[in-house]
Parts: sequence; structure tokens; C-alpha cells
Amino acid sequence: MAIVGLISLMMFGLVFGGPSVLDRVLPESALVWIEENDSLGLFGDGTDMVSFTTEASNGDDPASHLHDGKDGWRASDKVAAMPGNSAVFLRDVMSGRRKSRGASPAAVEVIRPMTGCSFTPPTAGAFVGHVSAWGSNNMALGLSTYGDAELAAAVRGFGKVYRETGLRQVPGLSGLTFDAFDVAVTETGKPVYLVLQGRGGNRLWALHLAPGAQLERVVLLGGNQAGVAHLPDGVPVEVMREDEMAACGLPGPAYPLNPGALLFQSLEAGVLDQEEASATLAMIDAKVQDYDRWFRSAFGVSALETMAGNWDGGSVAVVGPVPAAPEARAVWHPVTQARAWITADTYVEYDALTEKGVDFRARVLAIAESFAWGDLKNLRQGVEF
Repeated sequence: MAIVGLISLMMFGLVFGGPSVLDRVLPESALVWIEENDSLGLFGDGTDMVSFTTEASNGDDPASHLHDGKDGWRASDKVAAMPGNSAVFLRDVMSGRRKSRGASPAAVEVIRPMTGCSFTPPTAGAFVGHVSAWGSNNMALGLSTYGDAELAAAVRGFGKVYRETGLRQVPGLSGLTFDAFDVAVTETGKPVYLVLQGRGGNRLWALHLAPGAQLERVVLLGGNQAGVAHLPDGVPVEVMREDEMAACGLPGPAYPLNPGALLFQSLEAGVLDQEEASATLAMIDAKVQDYDRWFRSAFGVSALETMAGNWDGGSVAVVGPVPAAPEARAVWHPVTQARAWITADTYVEYDALTEKGVDFRARVLAIAESFAWGDLKNLRQGVEF
């Protein structure tokens, strides 16, 4: 009876207030229940909870929640990545998880990338966890960083629109925000050495530890900017972004193609002949082996054997085994309660920091007004910048 009442309340909220109204009217326990039991995906992304978005994803097998597409593997938010491109139901490895879309950290500290090219190696008894991610499913945060180049581009865009329409339309922060990716650490028998590999963009790795899990060190690799949230006190962080990796002459991340990749589809369709495909695959394999050799020399384990994720779409990866009991699962915590440690450009923007008049929009308008001698109307007369 209680479940029937809950479903009725949810449907009422959806009809009269849209999916996001559920966050305002339901207790946390009910929201978590929806997250873990919405097998039809009725409450989707609008609830800011785990969504159910991929094809053929209604089975009891976690693998059925993976879609093998031309751009790579895409995963339903019902599952988390394990090593070997395998999947596990999220409910079996993490408790209480909700999506962090639009959330802003409670505080932010800026960290600097490494100045050298060698990482502190794991200790002999450490468990090395390795997560790779292209992006996350709808997990853009209310956290961004940008510099003068981005401001200049936004001012040019603003000026063009204003001259043509008279509208004070400032370009948004698209491409400058961090997205979140959740990492469930379930290994409790050994200290965990985490290697988190980003693939472009700005990524904030949100760590969620099972009771008894301990971190030895966190290494952030790749991406334009990188950061970590929920970092336990005293755990050191080493960061090397894409630019620093290239400057050190290190190979970029490379992993084997998924079976449904565009190359294989093109070969099957006759768009690509066997000779061309073989040459491309040989080149990819050489890059994969080169990266694996470097990874093994740096961290003592194979990138191929330890990697969890590398999905084109997904938002959670697991470091460690699937817990045998519910109380051993990783415990999810919201980004809003976290201190984030990030690399940054000139400016950092997030809710707790941003004051009226000093955000991205205000900076763009101030620069535009300075070019227009204090009056934007002058931009209508052909001022170029």
C-alpha cells in the first residue's frame, strides 16, 4: 500500500510540476528507492537521479545495460564499470547514489600540476586501481574555470550579437565547466593507489569509499583540467594533464576498439577494405601497447588489465571487488558537501565563491563596455574587438 501511494505521489508530481518537483516533495529515502527500483526509467534525468537511457537495458544481466556503438560503449546509469569492460549493477557496489548534475562544491582549493615527468610509484603492498573516462552521462557541475582567452572569445561573440540585435546576450560557460565522474572504492584489504585517466575536457573525480577503504595516493592523468572531491585528509595528489603529458613525451591513453566501433562497421559495410582496416588496426594496436608499456613502468601494473571504464557514456566506475554484503558497499556523498581540489585557469567560478558582479557574465559585460567607452550603445556603430 505504501508503494502504491508513493507511485501515485510521483505521478502527481510529474504531471503538475515536472520530474524535478520530486526532489522538493519526497524524502531522501524515497528518492533513493526510486533510483534503485525505477526499472522502466519513468523518472529519467529530470529527477537528478540515476537514469535509464540506453537500448536493450531491461535485463537482469548488467551487460544488457551496455550499448556497443560506433563511438564506443555507452552505459545506462544503472551500471558501473569494472575492469575488463565488464559491468556491475550500481546498487550492488554503492549505496544512496544520486546524480550530481548542476551541483556545486562547498569549497574549492587549487592544486598545481607536477613539474617533473615521473610519478611516485605505488608501495609494494598497494592495490592499484585504474579508471578511464571519456565523459559522464549528464553530470555537468556548477564549477568552471576559464582565462583571458575564453573571456575575449565571449566578448567577441557578445559584440556580434549586440550589434546585430541589440540583445545583451552573453555566451554561456559551455566547455568551461567540470563534469563529475563517480568512483566507488570497494577494496578494503590493501591501501589503494588510484590512477584516474581523463580524456579531454574538465573532470572532477568524486571518490566514494566503502567502510574501511584507505587511499595511499591519487594520480590524475589527462584532460584539460582535472580535480578530485571527497579526498580523505592527508592523501597526496599528483596531477599531469594532457599538455604536461605531451611535454614529457608520454604516450596518450590508448585501448582496444569495442566490437561495434565505426571502423568495424565500415569494414562490414564495405566502406573500408580489409587492407585499410588492417593498417589502421595495426596502428591502434601499436599505440595501445606503447601506452600499456609506459603505464606498467610508471605504476607496476598493466593498463589493459586494470582499466575500468573507457566508456563513451557512463558515470561510475568501481575500484575493488563487488561487496558481499550491503554494509560493505561504497557510500555515496553529494558534491555539495565536498571540498574539491582542482587545477585551474585564471578564474574559478562556483556557487559558494561567486559574488554578484564578478562572475563570467559580469566580466564579459565589463570588458565590452570598456571597448564601448562606457556605453554599449556605441557597439551598434561598428566597433570591432
